[in-house]
Amino acid sequence: MQIAAANFFLSANPKAVYHKQTTDYFTPNLTCTSVSFPSQIKYGSSKISLSKNNRYLPAACAVLSENASVSSSQFEDFSVTNVTNTTENKELKIRVEVSGTKTRAIFNVVFDRMVAEAQPIPGFRRVKGGNIQRKTPNIPRDILLEILGPSKVYKQVIKEVINSTVAAYVEKEALKVGKDLRIDQSYEDLEDQFEPDEKFFFDAIIQLKESN
Repeated sequence: MQIAAANFFLSANPKAVYHKQTTDYFTPNLTCTSVSFPSQIKYGSSKISLSKNNRYLPAACAVLSENASVSSSQFEDFSVTNVTNTTENKELKIRVEVSGTKTRAIFNVVFDRMVAEAQPIPGFRRVKGGNIQRKTPNIPRDILLEILGPSKVYKQVIKEVINSTVAAYVEKEALKVGKDLRIDQSYEDLEDQFEPDEKFFFDAIIQLKESN
């Protein structure tokens, strides 16, 4: 199987969009230019659409040779199984299992970033240069989580988990991607099952493009 190399952008700060219909599709403009993983991911304006209320999260996009078959893949901190390539619809359906180690690592990074970017928080003060210095070193993280809003934090973490794992899968399998990525689960379902240190599952459908 010959698959062209993938370069793409993922969005870091998308605007949530809500629709009542479950059959809507969103096709964003996407500029596929570069990717850096795992140390850094560059972001753009593409989006992921979720089922049910169709909440849109940032998306990756990929290119696959015609009639190519994709087998299940195991990576260091996540696995991709039940891979189905529908040539007719030019879609690739994957089920992703993310390890608890990765969910915790991403949660910590996103949480710390949100604390740093937040408006002044009790127990913290901004210092010259934009850094954060604690007034009270022992503020429990669960209190900070409540101040920031658990749902708000988890939403950002889930987006980061989806972005990083799909980006890594596309890069490591030498894929190029189309314009959008659909997630079978609703955001509520994803949030209900998400817990740092626990495995996290999601089903993604990648729109494929034929290689020249």
